[in-house]
Amino acid sequence: MSSWVVDMEKKVHGAEPAAKVEKWGKHCIFRVPLRFKVVDASVYKPQTVSLGPFHHDDKDLKPMEEHKLRAVRHLLLRESCKTTLAELVVAIEEVGEELEDAYMELGDEWLGENRGKFLEMMIMDGCFLVEVMRTALTLPPRTRKDKDSGDPIFSRHGIQHIKPFIQRDMLMIENQLPLRLLQRIIAAESGTSPSTGSINSMVLKFLETKDTLERVNLGLHPLDIYRKSRLMTGTKTETNGDGQGLRHPQGPLKFKSWLCSWLKGPQNNIQRDRGMEIETETPHLSHPNTPSKKAVPRSALKLSETGIQFVPSKTGCLDDIKLHNWRLNMPMVLLDDSTAYKFHNMMVFEAMHVYTTNEVTAYVLFLKDLIDSIEDVHLLVKKKVLENDLADDDAAVVRLFNGLTKDVYKNWESGPCKEWENVKNHYRTNQLRVFLYKAWAYLNNKYFKSPWTFLAFVTAILLVVGDIVQTVYAVIGYDPNEPAKAKPKIN
Repeated sequence: MSSWVVDMEKKVHGAEPAAKVEKWGKHCIFRVPLRFKVVDASVYKPQTVSLGPFHHDDKDLKPMEEHKLRAVRHLLLRESCKTTLAELVVAIEEVGEELEDAYMELGDEWLGENRGKFLEMMIMDGCFLVEVMRTALTLPPRTRKDKDSGDPIFSRHGIQHIKPFIQRDMLMIENQLPLRLLQRIIAAESGTSPSTGSINSMVLKFLETKDTLERVNLGLHPLDIYRKSRLMTGTKTETNGDGQGLRHPQGPLKFKSWLCSWLKGPQNNIQRDRGMEIETETPHLSHPNTPSKKAVPRSALKLSETGIQFVPSKTGCLDDIKLHNWRLNMPMVLLDDSTAYKFHNMMVFEAMHVYTTNEVTAYVLFLKDLIDSIEDVHLLVKKKVLENDLADDDAAVVRLFNGLTKDVYKNWESGPCKEWENVKNHYRTNQLRVFLYKAWAYLNNKYFKSPWTFLAFVTAILLVVGDIVQTVYAVIGYDPNEPAKAKPKIN
């Protein structure tokens, strides 16, 4: 046997080391793969502070290291603190392996003999984040007599200016700290174990997000708990490895919905075209490769011309999208300069974490289908399902979602993606109503947009009606028994 074959057998035998495979399901903090960074790498890079090992050595973030040491000092010197540095190290070391397993592709510079370096970093970063959040959340209202200490971070003036940048860096998928770390630090400091709900709430309040979570499971890290806060809660759930719920529809189906489902027939496939979804009735296939038979509107403007009404939902959760009685209920979402990095990082987390659903990605794809032009943006803003606060004009919204969905796979099992089936079902089973709405939209766009075209249209209608009335009267006044008038003789 050739030597290269023997070498290959050894490589194949060691291709899946058991220790590495066992940790795959424990990873929840990842380096962003190159395929995602091709679109825009800047949305994944922290700009102010490194949290965790992946950006610890970035020279642009080094200035914050001295403030991390001060944060440890502040925490240990607080009057209510019930721990020493040595005791804090022991408390963190007890969960050291769990913290290591949270990071995928953790380098050798943090493992083995260098584990002390890893624990030191965890303590410094964790204490820094705890102290920053406490400073932002516990400062009393300022009075005229108050004098700011001048602390660049842990003061009213300092936190006011640094907070937005730390909030941004806390939502980078490569820049995460396990919430188990924060729980351990606070437990050691206070002498009692804090509830998981209090840790989740502290993070969400600092991120200025509504604390709508009903589950008490501790979040994996700030990005995970932020993402969960943007999705529906309180519905029937299936719990998987990380406590993430899989949402199921609630309540009995109404007769009309049942009838529409019954009339749906074979599963329809979809081909995407500009502003349209092309249906082909090829059973058992989810992605078509055959010629189209019927065009289904896809953009918001085209859907509105078929009678679909866009209505803001009550919850504002990204996956709260429901079509009922021609009303498409959607969350009201603010689009600003932070939207790109928030959605990009949540989508990468959904793609990388094995126990996470794809609801955020599905929402972005759903909205991308609706936004095909500036006119679609105008309509959605008018209907109050979007609020555009981007620095650029409405064209920036189109560019935003084109970038968010570039090379993104459409998961047909996610709730928002499934809702397209209901939209198409309505379109197929109500052709008469769709025709009437399209006809009205055509007349409205062609004749009713300006007073002059409207006047010309009305005038034409009156002339046609006048001709019809004149013809009717002529027919009614005609008597076949009346003798024809004698023609005059010509000499």
